[in-house]
Amino acid sequence: MRRSGRDRNAGAGETRPDARRRERRSSDSADAPRAAERNRRRSAARDAGSGRGARDRRPRGGAGRRFKGEDRFVLYVEGPRDREILETWARRVEPAVARCIEDRTVILGGRQPVRALEDFRKRGGHASGWRGLVVLDRDHHLDEDGGDAAPGDLAAEPGLELFVWGLRHIESYLLVPSAIRRLVTGLEVAEQLEALLARELDGGPSLHAKRFLGAGGSLSEALGMDLRAGEIARAMRADELHVDVRTLLTRIGSLSGVAMPPPEVVIRRT
Repeated sequence: MRRSGRDRNAGAGETRPDARRRERRSSDSADAPRAAERNRRRSAARDAGSGRGARDRRPRGGAGRRFKGEDRFVLYVEGPRDREILETWARRVEPAVARCIEDRTVILGGRQPVRALEDFRKRGGHASGWRGLVVLDRDHHLDEDGGDAAPGDLAAEPGLELFVWGLRHIESYLLVPSAIRRLVTGLEVAEQLEALLARELDGGPSLHAKRFLGAGGSLSEALGMDLRAGEIARAMRADELHVDVRTLLTRIGSLSGVAMPPPEVVIRRT
């Protein structure tokens, strides 16, 4: 009985089904590079249509700059709202600093600088190349180093710096009438808002911004609605940022290796 060419190619002891399976595997192996190339082209086409591929390959940092020391910088803030406000402000000035704030922030859960000190030391501290910045509300503390809640060894810790807001809270820097007005433009409560701002903001630095802006505060009662702190921050323009805010953003940029652009001079005609 004559064997077919396919049967003759089968190895000793190899059945005909075995030979067929071997041939299919060989064919599949030969087709694998072509299949991979087809899949790659389909993926590239999908990315091109959505714009995703270009975004994924974009270098981090403003204007293509990377954070020189980003992986060894940590920012400590009291709460998630502080991070949201700071990140929003930073986007008005330098997006690279905003991304740094987004990625490198640790939430302390209140005015807890000791937690920042403990975390910084667990990371290895200055000896491991780390740099840190602790941002605290002034609250009722009047001295420059943050009062009794900021122990002396925090300021003395190598590589760990302290920033205390000049005003009472970070929310104090959201009391910008023009930004608040932009959020309620066209609403029937505009007149009530003007009366409220004229009355409350005359209090200056002594105004308790958290209560004023918070749920159930004077602003929400006048408007009949709550305005979130993040919403007000997003409504602010770069030229409405307080000098304290710009000082902090510059400090974060310096510690994380991002050069901050000079402030823009805006001239508005009246």
